[in-house]
Amino acid sequence: MKKGIIVLLIVIALIVLVSPGIIGRIAEESVDENLQWAADEHEEIVVTSERFDRGWFSSEGRHRIEIRDPDRQAAIQELVGGDPADGFPTLIIDTRLDHGLISVTSMARDKGSLMPGLGKGVSTMFIEFPDGETFPVPGTIYSDIGLTGIVAANYVVEPGSHETEDARASWGAASGEFSMDPDTQNAEFSGIIDSISVTAEGNSLHVGKTEFSGNQRPSPFDVAVGDFDLTMETIGVEEQGVDTVAFGPLSMSGNSAIDGDRINGDARVSLAGLAVPGYGDMGLDIAMQYSGLDGASLGRVIQVVGTVDDSIPAQQLFALLEDDLQQLVSAGLELRFDQFDFDLPQGPVTSKMRFTIAESDDANFGWSSLLLDLDAEADLVVAAEFVDFAMVMNPQAGALVGMGFLRKNGDIYEMRAEYAKGLLTINGAPMPIPLGR
Repeated sequence: MKKGIIVLLIVIALIVLVSPGIIGRIAEESVDENLQWAADEHEEIVVTSERFDRGWFSSEGRHRIEIRDPDRQAAIQELVGGDPADGFPTLIIDTRLDHGLISVTSMARDKGSLMPGLGKGVSTMFIEFPDGETFPVPGTIYSDIGLTGIVAANYVVEPGSHETEDARASWGAASGEFSMDPDTQNAEFSGIIDSISVTAEGNSLHVGKTEFSGNQRPSPFDVAVGDFDLTMETIGVEEQGVDTVAFGPLSMSGNSAIDGDRINGDARVSLAGLAVPGYGDMGLDIAMQYSGLDGASLGRVIQVVGTVDDSIPAQQLFALLEDDLQQLVSAGLELRFDQFDFDLPQGPVTSKMRFTIAESDDANFGWSSLLLDLDAEADLVVAAEFVDFAMVMNPQAGALVGMGFLRKNGDIYEMRAEYAKGLLTINGAPMPIPLGR
């Protein structure tokens, strides 16, 4: 019995005293792996390790995250009204990592735990400007590195505010959770932000309670698939005390998955309370599905769009994308809008649409002949009050009624359109479209 107790005590001593030094090196490699994965996902982002002081029970490190893409820098500078001559700031992350199968030293800080793992970290962040000035980023990141290398992080922000000579920002409580498996590169995320308000030079931005969640996983086509969900209570922008943008709530969700060499998915968008000056409040609801997208060509299209200069002329961009777009379309696909509705002050406008392109011979593909491979249908219902309003604002809108495109049925106008092999039918009336190969 005594020997058993002695063996147990020795094992505990090894876990508590010896394992931290060994696991410290493994934990360091895990941190670098995850940061490098994040950088690889966004080519314009560069992550460098400035230092990592590894101790026996705990280590401290600093990583520098930079956006070096000139176009991305210019876009952000323009968005926030910054002066490009001032240079672009860098995000610095300082991390203390308590390691060991049982991280005893983590108990001395908030959210410490004796749960087994490779390490438990706490990170703080700050922005460093080229002139050396720094600005602390609100919040703390608490992370756990599991025995298999999976990293789980919890970003916690307490309510607060920050004020300078010409700007003021305030925020409510926020919390976000993220986990990632470096082997499979599967990532999951969720969070909630109570509110954000920023005021500068007489202009202000207000964002209400925001919640988000989702997951992403890689595919063979360099396209991440998974699902996401986002809701925002309100968004408001004021310029010199005048509301320029105001809407809410807003919700978006979607899902995508791989099926062989194809990608299928769906997406939903719901927007309410969009204030249009001089017109009233309007809303929007969209529910769409897509199926049969060729994964290889879609991946190349997304890659090109993500790497070209934002100022590239449209004609030049199309030339870069034409071959892959041709393959994407000739492989066949289907796009459906089960809901495409507007809620307008003069009444609702609702519609459903379907577009199907049959698979065709890529060698004989031509953009003009694409219409021969297209099969489509649409249903439109418009409130009579809105049609009357449109004809008052633009008398030419009455031609849609006169030509039979919109047919009145009680207090609504309807349109049923079908298209196949060059023949368009609207409300039963055929309208051949001249096509040529």
